Amino acid sequence: MRKTFLLGFIFFVLTTSVQAQAALFALLFGDKVATENFNVSLEVGGTFMSYSNLEDHGRSKMGINFGIGGNIKLNENWFVCPNIYFLAKRNLFLNHYSLNSGNPELDLIFSDVPTRITLNYIDVPVFLSYQTNNKRYRFSVAPQVSFLQKSRAEFQHAEGDFTQNFDGYTRDVDYGMMADIGYILGKAHQGKGLHIHLRYYYGFTDILKDQISTAHNRSNYISLHLSLPFITDELAEKNLESYSK
Repeated sequence: MRKTFLLGFIFFVLTTSVQAQAALFALLFGDKVATENFNVSLEVGGTFMSYSNLEDHGRSKMGINFGIGGNIKLNENWFVCPNIYFLAKRNLFLNHYSLNSGNPELDLIFSDVPTRITLNYIDVPVFLSYQTNNKRYRFSVAPQVSFLQKSRAEFQHAEGDFTQNFDGYTRDVDYGMMADIGYILGKAHQGKGLHIHLRYYYGFTDILKDQISTAHNRSNYISLHLSLPFITDELAEKNLESYSK
């Protein structure tokens, strides 16, 4: 119950922030980013991670994505959608891992302990999307490149936790492919729309360096994602009329 309330509160805060930032886009760029053929959207989602060939891998906590999307209309059915997620947080939990700080006393305390690794990326996927004629569904695929900004390891112990910079043990770039199924709520957001996405990502490169694991340890995740497009009020009115038919 507490986790459900917390997730609901996080969603409320993020979506409120999304609407505020959409207003900022209006002030900065006006109608240039709000036309029928090109518009931007604010993006927020949660990821549920998994990693291949990590036998000691425990349950991962939900990660968060937050960023900006572009929507370029090629024709009535096809779109190109470049996205950038400035906040792309993912987690990896190891049931047994040992600190290597160079301090013998400290390393002894945090030897063979549960360890949570937090990875902060900038994600850049570029979607090729097909939208059905009824404008309800979108089916998309995208190559994605992720640039690691920071990684930290939190070693857990009954006497207290210890956090260490983990950049030297994680690779700087991850890349892979993403598949996406989207459902469009055209009347939502006063006709500006709300897109609900279910995504699956599969990475093609290892996340951890050989000091941690010599086996392939590629990331994959399922993501539940929301897109809030920013369009003009005139286009929003047209959407309300179109989806009312």
